[in-house]
Amino acid sequence: MPKLEITLTEEQYQHIQEEIKYGTRIILSEETFDGFELTLHVGVPDIYTYLEMNFINKIDLGEVNWKFNAK
Repeated sequence: MPKLEITLTEEQYQHIQEEIKYGTRIILSEETFDGFELTLHVGVPDIYTYLEMNFINKIDLGEVNWKFNAK
């Protein structure tokens, strides 16, 4: 099955983890259900690629490397 692989820096990974913890605390305190989305923005031709996370806040996580993996 083909996969989409996004490589994060340690800082980007930590930022995502912190936002998930924060968002989870907020939705639990408000007794609601919610989720988050990750958006990969790719310029054509492949000039720039960056990742955004939208949960409680919209966060620009910065540039990332990505590829399709056919394995």
